[in-house]
This record gives sequence, structure tokens and C-alpha cells, in this order.
Amino acid sequence: MLLVFNLLNFFIILWATYAFLKKDIKLFFLYGLLIFQAISVIPSLIYIETGKYISEQGRMGYFVGATFFYCIFYLVSLLFICATTNSLKLIKLRVIKFEVRNNNMENHILFIIVISVLSILLFNVYQSASPLFDKDVTRFTYWGQSKYPLLQKIFGNTAMFIPFVLGVLNKKYKRSSIVLLLVYFGYNVLIGQKFSPIITGSFSFFLPIILMSTKKLKVSQIFKLKYIIIFLLAAISMYKIIYDRYDRRKPYAVIKIYDPNEAMLYRIFGLQGHLFWGATEQFVLGDGDKSWNPLDLNYGMHKMMKEFAIGNKKSLEKHMKEGFNFTNAYPSVLFMIFPFYIAYAFHAFVIIFVLTLSGWILTKLLEHGSLVLSVVSYQFFIWTIYALTMGYFYKLKYGITFNLLILFISYVIEKRKLNKKNI
Repeated sequence: MLLVFNLLNFFIILWATYAFLKKDIKLFFLYGLLIFQAISVIPSLIYIETGKYISEQGRMGYFVGATFFYCIFYLVSLLFICATTNSLKLIKLRVIKFEVRNNNMENHILFIIVISVLSILLFNVYQSASPLFDKDVTRFTYWGQSKYPLLQKIFGNTAMFIPFVLGVLNKKYKRSSIVLLLVYFGYNVLIGQKFSPIITGSFSFFLPIILMSTKKLKVSQIFKLKYIIIFLLAAISMYKIIYDRYDRRKPYAVIKIYDPNEAMLYRIFGLQGHLFWGATEQFVLGDGDKSWNPLDLNYGMHKMMKEFAIGNKKSLEKHMKEGFNFTNAYPSVLFMIFPFYIAYAFHAFVIIFVLTLSGWILTKLLEHGSLVLSVVSYQFFIWTIYALTMGYFYKLKYGITFNLLILFISYVIEKRKLNKKNI
């Protein structure tokens, strides 16, 4: 009966997701990474609540109704994304473009940027030890041991803005953008990044293509045979890469999981939602003390890891400094800070004033041809999504500052136009 309850919550999420897709395909893709989180977390919670062992927490899972509490978070997200986006439709956003003697330079600037950045990153790999060829180097230690570690602070771990730029350029440079996208994927394999960059990179590439499309998109267009074939080929490729890696490293041998297929199932279903399960068990149903400190969100992942991770705490601190994380610390961390009813209200506030506003500005910049600024906006948008999945809210300050600046510039442009009309 408890399993049926959990499956019902999963069905509600799938139904809400499909309704969201039918309502607005562009909006669905814009917030696709947030949707992907929910689709991966819920099956994990169901799996854990059947009584599976949680290796990171060193204890067995059991039913606490975590799927119900997560389902509410997801529905709140979709509801306020739709409502806020509809409210913003009445507002005009004035933008600026890069031009020289009335010639639009946006595409040229972006092409130069992507070639330059890829060349610099590939040169750094050539000068450094690669996790693909050196067993002593991992994706967590690559940047610290690389020839030019400063590049990580400039471009990030995986330079996720590159596939977005290539998606923007796809309309004008179709073949070149595809070739450079494959080069980008190859670069990430060289630095030890495999599964996540392929998913997020593909999302980043297709997002601007979809948002800038002037055609009316239909759900049936997504499920064309050629797209299904591409998806299957990508899935098979990812399966092969992960299978070989798990067969070589045996990551869950400590809990007597040696078979790569079983290890993959455990990684997918056992770990994605374990922090949310732990937060529900300890802070919603249990008597865990709330911190009442919203600043805990700045490094929410670290707070959750310190709370639930087993093992030596000093060793944990060292690994966190090297970049090791669990996954999906948000919205779990809200239960550690507030009672659950305040957690939902706070989440709604973040969705309205941070996430949806950021997505709206990104969309408007693309629609009005302010392509260079759209790339900057996308980088901050990705950091916003990252904050709302991993729990690193310190990253939000840059995006919020950028969004306020764009709104101020739009206000100044609009005011000048009105003044000219009144003269």
C-alpha cells in the first residue's frame, strides 16, 4: 500500500510534467534541467523507501512519505513558473546590441569567443595530466593539478556556456556549430567529465534553437523518429562509457555491489534523492533542530553533507574543498532551516523573484537579438539552476546583480524613448 502511495505521487509528477509540456514547449525546455531533477529524484525516493541501504548515510531507508513532500515542491515550482511568466508578458524589455556602423556584430563576436575559449581549454589539457590517461587524476582533482588552474575560475568546471553559444550560432553556422559541439564533448571526456556534460551540454545547445524558433512548436514534433534514434544512440553511448568505468573502478564494492549494471541502478535510484529522504526523516517527521538561518543556503550542500555523511569529518572537509559533492541538496536543505510550511513559501519566493525572472530575461534577450548579453544571462541562469539543485546559493548574487542591471538599462532606454516622443 505504501508503494502504491509513492507511485501515485510519481504519477502526479509525470502528469503535471506532461501538462506543462503541452501548455508551453519553450517554457518546458527553458526549465528542463529542473524537471530532469524531479524525474530522477522521485524514483530514487521510491527505491530508498522500499528499504534499500543508503551508502552515503550508512543506514537503511524506510517509508517516511518523502515522495509526497517532494511532489509539493515540484508542483509549487511549476505553478509559480507559469503564473509569473504570464504576468511578465505585459512587460517590455528594451535591450542593447553590439553594432559597428549599423552592422550587427553579435554572431561574429560569439564565433570568435567560442573558438578562442575552446582553443585555450584544449591547450590546457594538452599541457596537463588528463583523467582519461592518468589514473592518479580524477575529475575532482584535474583543475587543481592542471597547468593553468585559473581557467576554472574564469570558465567554470565544464564551460557550459560553450554549447549554448553554439546553439545560438547554429542558424548561421550549422555545420561548424555541430563540429565544435563534438569537440566540446571530447574536451569534457579528456578532463574526466562524461555523463553530466553530455546531458547539460545537449540541453544548452538545443535551448537557444528552440527559444529563438518562430514556428509554433507541437509535442508531436519532439517524438519524431530521428530524434528517438539520436536519443537511443546517445543513451547507448553513455551506457557503454559508464559500464566500462564501473567495471574498472567498482565504486560500490564496499557495499558488495560488483556488477556494473547493478552499480548503475544503485547510482541512479539509490543516491539521487537520499538527501531529501534524510531531511524529511530527520527534520519533518523527526525532531531535528531547525537552524532558522537562510544564510545556510549559501553552502547548503556542505551543511547537508556534514549532517548526513558518515565517516571521518576531517576527511570529508578535505574532499569538499577538492570539489566532492553529494547531489540534490536543494530543496532538501530548506527542511533543515525552516518548518516545512515556511520552506514551501520560501521556495515559491525564490521561484518567482529569482528563477523565473532570470529565465524571462534570458528569453527576451534571445528574442530581441541581443545574443552576446544572452550568453552572459545564460551563464547566470545555469548558476541559478545549479543553486536550486545543489544548494549553493552564493552563486545567485551574480545573476541577481546582472538581472537588476538589465532591468535598469531597459528602464533608462524606455524612459528616453518616452521623453523623445513628448518633445
